[in-house]
Amino acid sequence: MKKHLIALAVLAASGAAMAQSSVTLYGIADAFVGQTRDTINNAGVDNTKQRQTVVGTSGLKSSRWGIKGSEELGGGLKAGFVLESGFNVDDGSAKTVTNADGSKYTGFDRAANVSLSGNFGTVALGRMATPYDSLRASTNPIGDTNMSPVNNGAGVYKTAGLDYTDKVSNAIAYMSPVYNGFSGSAAVSLGENKTATVDASQHSSLQVRYANGPLLVGYGYQKEESNNAKYNPDYSLQSAATGIDSKTFNLLAASYDLGVAKLVGNYQSAKSEKHGSGKVADEKGYTFGIQAPVASNVNVFFGYASAKYDDVTAANKDYKSSGYTLAANYVLSKRTDLYAGYKVFDKKNDNTGADLGKSTTLAVGVRHAF
Repeated sequence: MKKHLIALAVLAASGAAMAQSSVTLYGIADAFVGQTRDTINNAGVDNTKQRQTVVGTSGLKSSRWGIKGSEELGGGLKAGFVLESGFNVDDGSAKTVTNADGSKYTGFDRAANVSLSGNFGTVALGRMATPYDSLRASTNPIGDTNMSPVNNGAGVYKTAGLDYTDKVSNAIAYMSPVYNGFSGSAAVSLGENKTATVDASQHSSLQVRYANGPLLVGYGYQKEESNNAKYNPDYSLQSAATGIDSKTFNLLAASYDLGVAKLVGNYQSAKSEKHGSGKVADEKGYTFGIQAPVASNVNVFFGYASAKYDDVTAANKDYKSSGYTLAANYVLSKRTDLYAGYKVFDKKNDNTGADLGKSTTLAVGVRHAF
């Protein structure tokens, strides 16, 4: 009888433990039909080959799949993990990521981390988005989508000359709880490439914000210190590193929800420094946008961005980029929506005014979340 009671107690405890654990498969599949044109990467030279009619991927949100889970450990402590990988809907291929040293890989490129959380906040280890990226995403003019004129992959800030790294590996991160609307997070990414003469690369990032009711205001900081070894096209080491180069980013961001529309904006300043040369360039840019629901299931978005890049070593390398996006989505369900968008930005020499090209994207697509 006692053995039966013990067995039942073990089964009950096991069932309670399983009930406090969860694993979820999730993702986004996003594809569009449209037309793209890019002469920026062809020194401003335009011809019909730069205009393409495409079935593309990730027109609105980056296509991805992931697994995440958590387990209640007792005493308010919880363990969790996230594994998330990008892919291309148009051809079924996995997303390829290029490391700082030029090497490439496919895998859980978007996130791969394990965490512990409790009343103290959350501590995570692995690959993840930076705190700086989290703040800028919150004030992105087109709802943190790839249609934004300042999306991290190919937008105004990067086209002018400088933009931040949005995801880092080998990272240690801390996210605080929310105290009366205030919260913050910080992360350090270890390059793990130290040599006998040069320290390892290191990226550090933080953000603090106040979010209460319709108002959000925040500040972000990120510094990217990189070992400046040179590499061959086949990614084998060509010359030993001689020092650490760095890029520093500062961000002021805000949003306000008026009910009938949400206003968002941010201002970013950036500086690039090279070992042995000091500051080589800086950049200042801003963006603002409006997000408005025009019906219960229809939203329209407008965003504008502009950035100036100043190279202190050569005046002919000073650039200006600006652009805008107009987009809308039609919500079919909690998981599916249709969208249409037009994004355009250009690049000019800021001293001569010479046109260095334009990039345009016209897309009509569908996004499905699962």
